[in-house]
Amino acid sequence: MFGEILKSRFAILTAVATAAVAILAASLLVVEKGPRAGTDGALGFYRLGGEFTDLKSFQGRPVLLSIWATWCLSCREELPALARLNSEWKEPSLRVVALSVDRDGAEVVEPLLRNLGIVDLPVFLDPAGRAVKAFSVSGLPTSILLDRNGREIGRWFGPRSWDAAATRQEIIGLIAKGGNEGQKP
Repeated sequence: MFGEILKSRFAILTAVATAAVAILAASLLVVEKGPRAGTDGALGFYRLGGEFTDLKSFQGRPVLLSIWATWCLSCREELPALARLNSEWKEPSLRVVALSVDRDGAEVVEPLLRNLGIVDLPVFLDPAGRAVKAFSVSGLPTSILLDRNGREIGRWFGPRSWDAAATRQEIIGLIAKGGNEGQKP
């Protein structure tokens, strides 16, 4: 009888663990393609050099906003591909914004960029983590595609192969679709 109870508990724990892993895996692969309002562009952050800027300064061009942190291993894995995307992207014009939410700011970000050999990636700092709240980010990395008016047109959770041809085509398609919404024919 004791053996049956243990087998029953083990089966329940196994089922719960399997369900948890499946939910986690699915959440990493989700891509939300529906438009969202985004922010009003007032979200402010800092350049690595310390100058203040905000999302409004990027309006007029689509923006790929990647929210990440140095302590996030998946974020570290995707940064080189994000840098390659930024350096190789041709058309339509796209602004890549890698926004670190590390509390210690440049003190921890700059050494990581040096260690990864990343030089061609616009990196910005949000030590207060305002972007996490403004965009309802539930995990890192989270990347958000904004149209030229600052409206969210795509969202990815988890690491991506940003320099892969399929990912580039997906971004181009979302920009084309998002760029035509709300305009008169």
